[in-house]
Amino acid sequence: MGRPNVREGRGDVDRLSGVTAWPSITEQVYRRVRTLLLEGGYAPGERLSEVTLAERLEVSRGPVREALERLAQEGLVVRVPRRGTFVRRYGRTEARELMELRRVLESAAGRLAIERASDAQLEEMRALQKAVDVVIEAGSGYPPDKDFHQAVVRLAGNRELERAAGLVYDQLRLARSLSAQRGGRAREAWQEHAAILRALLARDGAAVEAALAAHLAAAEAAILASVAETDVDHHGLERGSSPVEPIGRSR
Repeated sequence: MGRPNVREGRGDVDRLSGVTAWPSITEQVYRRVRTLLLEGGYAPGERLSEVTLAERLEVSRGPVREALERLAQEGLVVRVPRRGTFVRRYGRTEARELMELRRVLESAAGRLAIERASDAQLEEMRALQKAVDVVIEAGSGYPPDKDFHQAVVRLAGNRELERAAGLVYDQLRLARSLSAQRGGRAREAWQEHAAILRALLARDGAAVEAALAAHLAAAEAAILASVAETDVDHHGLERGSSPVEPIGRSR
């Protein structure tokens, strides 16, 4: 079967997951590759060939190149001159630094949420927690579509804080997807979230700070136990690693 003739920006139908080309093909490629990364579709440090991705998604190399550049800006992949584009690898130092930044952002979000969140928004949080309760009690893991922390950050009413936190969450999600996970953490996290929610509902700033600190300390211990003790260089790659092929062959 021949390659489809994709004309970007015209609203044409592309064969990328059977989705019409609106949003643009570039946006669809970005979303698809990002999802593959965050779901562990590639190994840490794996080289991402523009040619291979373009063939897999049945698009031209241009949208792939733009998507990889955007993902590099978000810290999910690394682009090394004359070597190529690679899935970012996380060592313990990188994971710890991300968790430190997460603590700063969420502490600020918690303080702002106490001041700014409406009663209706807090009730929505209660409903969110109840929905998670049902899943946890059924013995399933923590549902990925019920992101408690993103909901807390939204309560702060600060879009820039929400954007920064989102980038951190995505990098931590990638780090977790590339590593083994300790079982049983879902129920612990659920109980810690319940303590945070109780403090928010009471609009008790000190209690929110304490509950967040306890939860994030446990979350940091869990992720540090799961990531490799690999020595990672400034590119986000394992020291001494070599590319599968030079980047010039993928263009």
